[in-house]
Amino acid sequence: MPEAKDRTKARDGVKRVLQSYAGKKKLASHLYFHESEGAVRHLFSVASGLDSMVQGEHEIMAQVKHAYQAAHQSGFTKKLMNVLFQRRPFCRQRVRTETGLGAGAASVGQWSPLEWRNASFGNLADRAIMILGAGKMAEVTAKHLLSQKARALLVANRTFERACELAKAFNGTAMHFEEGLQQMVNVDIVICSTAAPHTVIQPDHVRRIMEKRKGRSLFLIDIALPRDVDPAVNDIDNVYLYNIDDLQQIVATNQAKRSEEATAAIGIVQQETSEFVRWLHAHHQGRRTGLKHAPSPIPSPRGEGTG
Repeated sequence: MPEAKDRTKARDGVKRVLQSYAGKKKLASHLYFHESEGAVRHLFSVASGLDSMVQGEHEIMAQVKHAYQAAHQSGFTKKLMNVLFQRRPFCRQRVRTETGLGAGAASVGQWSPLEWRNASFGNLADRAIMILGAGKMAEVTAKHLLSQKARALLVANRTFERACELAKAFNGTAMHFEEGLQQMVNVDIVICSTAAPHTVIQPDHVRRIMEKRKGRSLFLIDIALPRDVDPAVNDIDNVYLYNIDDLQQIVATNQAKRSEEATAAIGIVQQETSEFVRWLHAHHQGRRTGLKHAPSPIPSPRGEGTG
């Protein structure tokens, strides 16, 4: 639903701009365009997380918001586009509150202790978490943990400089690897993600840690391949060990649930699309009949504005 008078010229112009930035002549074969009701439906679907590789993920929502803000601040949007994008957060909000599309971890790095049946320690805001290792998987995990408002994040790595980089990026505390092993007495959850070719956490070490913890449970999440934690650790009282296989099983279950919820989300997107299209037709009818005042814009949810 472009606001350009000549849609063909507008489309060609967009192609040229994108190709110039991408530096690829064959980019056009990877582009697609939507018009009128299809464009509205596509925007609402994307903004609600329906078109993401991981349905319901939140990063795409922020990307849509920032793209609109950049265009709006640069003066490239007009009334109809503004009303459309002001309606987008309401559709997203309905999908989030009326469906379970975004519920549960959809990737191993997005695990949440609250999803474990044996975990019962409540809000992560009261918990201290340590990451052993500072690779890409550890970075993804740290990002998710901070979104859950963990109380403290410690990062231990054999290369201290890398531990400092990751800790700084997430406002955590860096330490040497051996120090991290000793600090296990002070944390609630340990995410193990090293590149070691052998296990780095042994039962004897964990037993000594548990003696100092005085009965407080310790959760070990081993997302390393090969594994970082000796499986025998799971036999120690009040120690709960989960590995990559456990995580993948829960992620698969969550993804199946999201697929089921997607049907309800698609229905909401269609409802919101139809409502906006009705408003749009009334707006154009008012202009054709010479009404002084077009229909009032569809109200945005409180607090969303043009966000």
